[in-house]
Parts: sequence; structure tokens; C-alpha cells
Amino acid sequence: MIPRYRLSPLTLFLLLAACSDEAPASTSPPLPSAANAPEGMVLIPAGPYRRGGDAGEQGGDSASHQSAYPVHEIHVDAFWIDETEVTNRQFARFVEATGYQTFAERPLPEARVQELKDDVRRNLARLELMASRATGGPRDQILAAIEEMQAALEIEPLAGAMIFAIPKGAIDDPQDISQWWNIVPSATWRTPGGPGTTLEGLEDHPVVNVTPEDAAAYAKWAGKRLPTEAEWEKAARGGLDHQPYTWGASMFPEGENVWMSNIWQGEWPHRNTEADGFFTTAPVKRFAPNGYGLHDMAGNVWEIVADLYHPTAYELPSATVPNSTGPSLAEAREAGMEITSHVTKGGSFLCSDVWCKGYQPGSRGQIDIESPANHTGFRCVKEVE
Repeated sequence: MIPRYRLSPLTLFLLLAACSDEAPASTSPPLPSAANAPEGMVLIPAGPYRRGGDAGEQGGDSASHQSAYPVHEIHVDAFWIDETEVTNRQFARFVEATGYQTFAERPLPEARVQELKDDVRRNLARLELMASRATGGPRDQILAAIEEMQAALEIEPLAGAMIFAIPKGAIDDPQDISQWWNIVPSATWRTPGGPGTTLEGLEDHPVVNVTPEDAAAYAKWAGKRLPTEAEWEKAARGGLDHQPYTWGASMFPEGENVWMSNIWQGEWPHRNTEADGFFTTAPVKRFAPNGYGLHDMAGNVWEIVADLYHPTAYELPSATVPNSTGPSLAEAREAGMEITSHVTKGGSFLCSDVWCKGYQPGSRGQIDIESPANHTGFRCVKEVE
């Protein structure tokens, strides 16, 4: 027997009104869609996804995968994200409007200056040893590098930034990154490659040589914020289920001569063949977007996110909390992080299969708050209101 329910006159009236062609218009805000997207931003839908390192990389040689496990499911609410990395053109507008001075443009504390000079002296000793064993052209190159370093010791530097330079001679220790990174006091976002470089022709390249503080300042000015690591990776995966690349399962879906991102080709770190067309950064939108319409979520520059870096972050309870914001400052310090660092995602023009595979969406890098570099930038997100 089908039960019968009596409706009150008020309930019946409301039901009839809801079905009527003359029902009152809804006053609810419109649902987010491409039609009402903030300029230059893309909507990432809410939902869970599997976050973490890609299959076959755990315990391997990829430097950027060692902290990316275990793989776990995490829920993220909907949000807007910039379709490209923040460009030099955009960052210049921010600086012009606010007078902001980046970390690289500020004087360093004396204690930090002394640390940097000690690093230079150690590198000088290594180069002098190499020079004693070299002859001809290689020796001349090493002696020129020594002369540059000795001149740097005489300068009371601004903070400057780390600039990649192809090493002179063989790599003594694959873990010693000082063999291909130089701290250049005159390197800032305005001079991305160091002395003698400018932004001419680079207006639509991603801004580099910025710190998490600089990135957050820009985001606040723009009415946005930095993405969480969970948000960034969900966006990078483009709606795909834990594929090794932001565009899918194959490194070369359009053929081996078609590069999908700006990364390193050739012998790392001595020779970049530039098969993708670029030695350092590329203009944004030069490579195909992922499934969400986002450009350069793989390669070009590492992107700073809001989360603090912790080497075993994915083993912490905070990893699986919906809309996770990562470990606390206390947890990061307990993990032995002497200088506060933020997570970076997406890899850069320096990433290769030999070194880091950072262009895979599950990879993780880090940047400490005092080490801007010419392979690191950022993009922003905005809440869905």
C-alpha cells in the first residue's frame, strides 16, 4: 500500500510557486564559470585527486621525487588559478605601483655576507686546484672564473640571486650544486641573467630571481594569493588521474621532435642542445596548455607555492586534510630545516631525466627564503566567492 502524505496549504503554495513560470528570480550569486572568470585565470573544479610522486621514481635518481611519497588522495575545493606564470611585464606594473624592492635588491646582513664570502673562498680553492691540472683553453677559462670570483670578494653585495652557469671542467661531486650555481650580487628580477642582462625582449617571460616573500607581496597587491601545494598539483594534472606528465602518459605525444615543455636537452649540466628552442626561460604560452588550459605547469620555471617544505610532508597528518596547507613552521623546523623553505613545483628549463625530472606533476622542489634564483618564479590563485 502506498502511504499518503497530507500537505499543509503553505507547503502546497510553495511547491506550486516553484513550478510556476512566474516564480521569483533567484538572488543567489552565479555559479563560477569561464564566463565570469577573473581576467587571465582558469577555474579548477572541486574534488579529490591522487597526489604524489610518479610511478617508478621512488628510490630512483630523480632529486625532486625523494620527498614526494606516499601517494595519497586529497580533496581540494574549487579555485581560480593564473593560466600562466607571472611575467616580467606584470611584475613591473606591481613594482611601479608600489615601489616594492625585492629581496635580491636589498643589502645583506653582515653575517650572511661572511657566509657567502666563505662559500666563494671554498670555490676558489677548488678552481685553483683544477687550474693546476689543466692546460690550454680549459685552463684559461678556469683562470678567468677565478678572477671573477676574486673580484666578487671585494664587493659588499646586495642579496642578489643564484644564476646557473655551465660548469668549467668535469663535475667532481654530483651533489655539489655550487659547481653550476653562482651567487651574483647584481642579479635581480630586472637583470635576470646577472650583469649586462636586461628585460628587453623578456617582457612576456616569467619573472625570476624572486623569493616567497616577493611572490606573496605581488599576489596580495593583485588581490590573489599563492596556491597551496595541493591546489597547484591538482591544477597541473589537468583533470587526468595521476599521469606522469601534465599532458598525459607519453613524453612525446606528438612525436619525438615536438617538445611539450621547456626543459633541458643534452648532457647535463655541460651542454643544452636547446632542442625545445630555449636555453633559459621561454615566453609564457609558447607550449601547449594542459587539460585545464594552463600553460607551463611543466618546465620553464619552478613555481613557488604557499606550503613550507618538509622532507616527509606526505607522511604527516596534515597531508590528507581537505584543502591541506602543509606542515606548520614548528614541524618544518623539527625536520631540521635551518632556513625556512617553501615548496616549489613544476620544474624548470634546467630539469632533465638525468638530474631531477622536476617537470613531472608529482615532483617537489624547495626554495629557502634567502635564495632567489633565475629558474624560479610563481603564479597566483584566487578564492571562488
